[in-house]
Amino acid sequence: MSYVAIKGGSDAIQSSIRFFQNSLRQGQVIGDEELQKGLIFSCDRIMGEGALYSETLAAEALRRTGGDLLEAAFYLRAHRSTCKRIGEATQLSGSSMRILRRISSAFKDIEGGQILGPSCDYVIRLFRGLVEEDEGTSLSSGDPVGAGVPSAVDSLRQRDQIVLLENKEEQPFDVSRSFPLPPYPRSALMQVMSRGETGAMLAFAYTSMRGYGDVHPTIGDLRIGYMSVEFIHPFTGNKVKVGDIRVTTCEAIGSFNRDPRDGKLRLATGFGFCLGFNETKAISMSILDMAMHHSGYSVGGMDIAANPEIIIHHVDGIESMGFTNHFKLPHYVTFQADLQVLLKAKEQSDE
Repeated sequence: MSYVAIKGGSDAIQSSIRFFQNSLRQGQVIGDEELQKGLIFSCDRIMGEGALYSETLAAEALRRTGGDLLEAAFYLRAHRSTCKRIGEATQLSGSSMRILRRISSAFKDIEGGQILGPSCDYVIRLFRGLVEEDEGTSLSSGDPVGAGVPSAVDSLRQRDQIVLLENKEEQPFDVSRSFPLPPYPRSALMQVMSRGETGAMLAFAYTSMRGYGDVHPTIGDLRIGYMSVEFIHPFTGNKVKVGDIRVTTCEAIGSFNRDPRDGKLRLATGFGFCLGFNETKAISMSILDMAMHHSGYSVGGMDIAANPEIIIHHVDGIESMGFTNHFKLPHYVTFQADLQVLLKAKEQSDE
């Protein structure tokens, strides 16, 4: 469908496109480095929701859309669909992360220590000047801590105090090639959430926290940093490093439940992982993961966040935006049909 009925037809559409591009022209002079470094959280969110790690393309998408993060993520998702797949990277482990920030609200003293790193958690939300380097104590260089720091939750696992979910999947599901059917495997749910829209996931997680469920988690291990992506070379068979990516991971701990394996009481956990630095999304993902895969968090059967059918179909911002915005396209025939039904029903009602 297109607006062929509008005065000017295709010429009007082309003019609309040029009008939009001209309105963003001043933003074209902003360089890649300024966007990637100065708007790092925006670029990271675009890469995460676009499911493609490319700082250069994220900066370009940010420019082309005037800062509309959903539209920018759409650019990356569309480009990703044109890229040729050459294989699979080796499995990543959270303990291999070179840490910039790592905290735990469940434990005071943890191996590797609490690392506050870059965060706005401690900022007063007032329009004041940025901190100068000569104010107070000297600022750290921001170099990441070496890899090999285990999760703070590992100590509970070693004491057999954590519910271990049974893995029934021989291979992880790939949502980029086909959409899963119910019952949804956990790997598919995790992938959909990992590239889900931050606001949507936060909203669903919040429903579980404030009364439509009963998840009030404690953050066991939250970390942001860099991880190396490795790949088996298709010709040499050797493991080679593709590059480094910024990521956020979160392990949340819930209340105790009966373990379905043996009926013993153990603590439930949820896991969150996303590209880029986005703690809110990772925490929300861990809450949703916990709600969907551990019984006992539903309140009167109204836990929205515990329903995989709800989550898997509603957290993707690009899907949601596309369906919502398509209502701007012409619906002349359907509306006229509805109007005729209304007039007919009113006529019969009056009679």
